[in-house]
Amino acid sequence: MSELRILLVGGLAPVKFEKSAGELVALLEKVGIKASVTAVNIYENKSLTQFEDSHDVILSAGTNKIESRLPVVNGMGLLYAWMEREKMIEALKSIGAT
Repeated sequence: MSELRILLVGGLAPVKFEKSAGELVALLEKVGIKASVTAVNIYENKSLTQFEDSHDVILSAGTNKIESRLPVVNGMGLLYAWMEREKMIEALKSIGAT
């Protein structure tokens, strides 16, 4: 099982972050990825550079433009299953496989 350190970024309430992170871990476990998820509110942390060294990818749960040296994956499928959830999972799988 591969491992992936995900920085979940958006403007979500703490309860929504917690629910989304748990759902993400479960979804990725089904495809053979052990995920550790750190949630960061983009409105409280404008710069994500302090998180870059300890994560593999940023999953953006919102429409904010995110600039980082890490790959950024559209995470709207996590919030709304009909918004390309499979594409999100495939993108995370490809990053986890490297």
